[in-house]
Amino acid sequence: MKIPNLLAPRYLHSLLIKAKIEEQNGRFLTHYAAGTLSGLIRGQALDNENETRDSLIAALRIQDAADDCRVYHGMVRYPDFHRQLITFHRLMQDYGLKLTELPVKTEGQRELKALLTRISDLPFSHQQEIRFLDQVKSSDLSGIECIPGWVEDLHQQRLLEALQQRGLRICPLKKGQPGTAFYKALNSRQEAEGVAQFLLREQWKPEDVMIILCDSQRDGSLVRSVLNRYQLPAAQVSYSKPSKILRCFSALVTLTRAPSVEAVLTTLQLKAYPTPISEAYVQYLTQFVFDINDLRAPVFTHVQQALETNTLLNMIEKENLLRMEAQAQNIHEQLLPWLLPLLEEAPLSEKLNRCYELLRQQPCLNDELERRALLNLKATLEDCWDLLGQPEAVDMLMALLDQKQLEVSEEVDGRIALTDLKHPLPCRPLAILFGADQNSFPGNIACTGIFDEDYLKNTSMPSQAERYDHYTRQLEWIYTSASRCLIFSYAAGNYEGKSWDVAFEIEQRTARPAVLWPLIQNEVYTDPHHQLSPETARRLFAPDNVLRGSISSFETYFQCPYAYFLKSGLRLSKGSLTSVDAAITGTIQHALLEQSIQTWGKDYARISEDEAAAILDPYFRQLNDLFPDQQAEIDQIQRRMQLNLKQLLESLAGMEENTSFKPAHQEFRFEEDLIESNGILVRLKGIIDRIDICFNDLRILDYKSSAKTLSETKVKAGLQLQLLTYLIIAVRKLNLNPVGAYYCSLKNETIPVSEASLNGRRMEIEEIDRDEWMSELQSSHQLKGWTMKECEGLDYDGTHVQGLTCKDGQVKVRSLKDFDNVEALILELYQHLVEQLCSGRIELDPVEGACLFCDFKPICRLRKAPKKPVSWVGIDEGKGASDGNSME
Repeated sequence: MKIPNLLAPRYLHSLLIKAKIEEQNGRFLTHYAAGTLSGLIRGQALDNENETRDSLIAALRIQDAADDCRVYHGMVRYPDFHRQLITFHRLMQDYGLKLTELPVKTEGQRELKALLTRISDLPFSHQQEIRFLDQVKSSDLSGIECIPGWVEDLHQQRLLEALQQRGLRICPLKKGQPGTAFYKALNSRQEAEGVAQFLLREQWKPEDVMIILCDSQRDGSLVRSVLNRYQLPAAQVSYSKPSKILRCFSALVTLTRAPSVEAVLTTLQLKAYPTPISEAYVQYLTQFVFDINDLRAPVFTHVQQALETNTLLNMIEKENLLRMEAQAQNIHEQLLPWLLPLLEEAPLSEKLNRCYELLRQQPCLNDELERRALLNLKATLEDCWDLLGQPEAVDMLMALLDQKQLEVSEEVDGRIALTDLKHPLPCRPLAILFGADQNSFPGNIACTGIFDEDYLKNTSMPSQAERYDHYTRQLEWIYTSASRCLIFSYAAGNYEGKSWDVAFEIEQRTARPAVLWPLIQNEVYTDPHHQLSPETARRLFAPDNVLRGSISSFETYFQCPYAYFLKSGLRLSKGSLTSVDAAITGTIQHALLEQSIQTWGKDYARISEDEAAAILDPYFRQLNDLFPDQQAEIDQIQRRMQLNLKQLLESLAGMEENTSFKPAHQEFRFEEDLIESNGILVRLKGIIDRIDICFNDLRILDYKSSAKTLSETKVKAGLQLQLLTYLIIAVRKLNLNPVGAYYCSLKNETIPVSEASLNGRRMEIEEIDRDEWMSELQSSHQLKGWTMKECEGLDYDGTHVQGLTCKDGQVKVRSLKDFDNVEALILELYQHLVEQLCSGRIELDPVEGACLFCDFKPICRLRKAPKKPVSWVGIDEGKGASDGNSME
């Protein structure tokens, strides 16, 4: 056996060899080799020795003992239970603990001993170690240097001592005697920012700095990202990351063993196939494919079939869904040749082989670490192939592979060295111990699980005190890791506000309070100016000098010009419908009212529950056909809607009894040229929910899914164009007199009422009259809007339309609006809209509430508070100066 000149952890090889070259004032070394102690020991393995194979055999033997266990009967099939037994068995080998020494006081301890007996003949790496020590027994190791780095446990320490007795020279890393400083921050992010700013402010060279992470898993990526943002070159000597190859193999094996759509989606998310997978394909499978047999079909037809009789969705929604199905079909045709072999019935060994062959097509194999992981997987499968016909062995293999990660080591020359407690480095001028709170430093070495500290006390294993002393001696390298300055740093809390204390050892060593990292936190932000040239704006919004759109889209402009630009200018949309939303349920409610009015006229509100259900059922069947996986949710929506409509119709029945107006038009479609301004014709297109007529008078009802009022402030700000524009168009189309325009809420509001009240003067409890809270309930269903003409037949008792009073049998309007002024105001708003669009103004300037349901929040960079509504016009449109019937 040839032993190299230097034994050290692999991450130190480059540093140590370069240091050796510098010592000899040369450019290279001859007849010099570096290796690792663990590598030499593994080199003594025989062909029939394999740790993974031993682990699978151990798992099978443990599972076979299920019938002999009473305490651990439910645990013997779990891989984590197997791992704990195997780990303890290896500790027994390392420390020479015999089976006869194990405790047997309780039934559980006796079962553990019996299980360990079943695997006691499996050597794992123990025989390799014995053969290595036998080989070097007569060797002279005085010519070999060893820099052990981190000695994991007392067993490794004893192994090194045995080699020292044969002449091995233990050489410590370069040490320093630094001064110390002590800093803290509010959280880990500010701690990392403080470190980066300190290095720049004090002008430290990257090659002179070492950052020691107390918890590299928690803070490693954070510190790397912060240093990178400050353009400070850094490299981490050792860290782990998941292997994509192994994750793909695990997902593919899961799929082929238990085919399901969920398993396919997991492989798609990992991009386990050579074919590029689009988001549309994943979305289609998530929404519309629920049976693995449907996935085997060469053609997707679910959406096309469901939409053939669908009357709920509009054309845009249907086109989006059909486009998604077409895109998914295109990807599906490319994927099927790779997917179908995985779904076929085959022996387990053949399934594993198919998964491995598919991995060989992975683009990630361009990465050397991933290629190495695939080669190791190949060797593992070959070594254990005869065992993998058993499902239990495959379960254990998958559990072992899930634990494996890629070990990444970066060159730290000329860069800030990021390391952790267990990867010592030669000292540098500056070292920073990062994240030294009680949770992370010095660390917890207590044994947990089945073989915890209470169990170990009954054995001859090293005590917790001995192991802790060894551990803390290993940490001594930290205190000599700098030649000039060693900084201790910690975060005083996490992002949720939970406080952390500094590690007791650090507090004792520094003997002074920490000071806050000085931070520069000024952020320069310039509000981006969104502006189009007038020529571009005209070509985008009115290419043929006609500004087309729905009234709600123009309201969007007044809510946020930038959102209008994205939606109506660039024609961006949020994509395909994914579930039953409020718009669909509103459409169904509209349909019920429309059909019931067509059938029963003014008596529509008196239809029975069965008659209402007969209208609703076909629509909900359409939803079930389109979204079969949401049937329970859809059924619940239907039940709640039927209950809501029952209460709503009761209220509408009272309203219809007290008015002379009758429904004349429903779903009144129009396309109207409203106004011309700056050479641009404003052409509106939309649907008026309901127009009621009484002789030569008309009123507009606009159904809403929640309570809504008409506010003069919002009207002048362009935020409530729709209702009044509907009234203007209806008057033009029908040539009738306008009485009013109102919102009709389809929602049953929750009315808080007390059962009784206390009369403080008489000290009596007075029950609330039922008529009082019934009046509150009725007022919640009032028609809310503006009235523009005194009309006796509008509301006989003045209780169903908001803003009316009834005195001495006379119903009066409290705040009467003038239609001509209202029309002038609305037209002026559209004129202002045209002027703004023609000038190219598309500012990111939303009003309050505009961002709540905006589809473009993911791409918006709003950095200021939304503004209050601003009036764009100032015409006095009514006799009153206030909002009139507004509920604001």
